[in-house]
Amino acid sequence: MKIWTSEHVFDHPQEMVSMAAMQKYPNPTNPSVVGIDVLDRQVEPSGKLHSHRLLSTEWGLPSFVKSLIGAARTKTYVQERSVVDPIKKTMEH
Repeated sequence: MKIWTSEHVFDHPQEMVSMAAMQKYPNPTNPSVVGIDVLDRQVEPSGKLHSHRLLSTEWGLPSFVKSLIGAARTKTYVQERSVVDPIKKTMEH
């Protein structure tokens, strides 16, 4: 289920933008992302790179909120899928 989409044109080479997106974590400005696992990565004969990653996040919540929701842990998981097309110089994320 897709919840949100946006489009942005970066004033940088496509190779740099794609590499930065793939290497954005770990990131000291967002320490809530505690792990990344590559679930699947394939290159089509056309050169398109398909990547499916699982991000593990840990959000700090006050102890009273944890007791209200009945959870001792606040770890959540996010699936990230992307397609890099080196011919069209696009990245769907």
